Amino acid sequence: MKNITKNWRTTLAGIIVGGVAVAVALGYITAEVGGQITGVCVALGLIVSKDGNKTGVIK
Repeated sequence: MKNITKNWRTTLAGIIVGGVAVAVALGYITAEVGGQITGVCVALGLIVSKDGNKTGVIK
């Protein structure tokens, strides 16, 4: 569990994507809007993530 929250930004993006999936499944938002939100969150999560083989990696 400790490794999951080392980079809180990617964890937050993942939680948002999961919430969007639930909202689409329950019919609160359309699949089109859900896809757009998911795309933005995934892009932001990848932008802020650290590469495992680069310096500055949290251990």
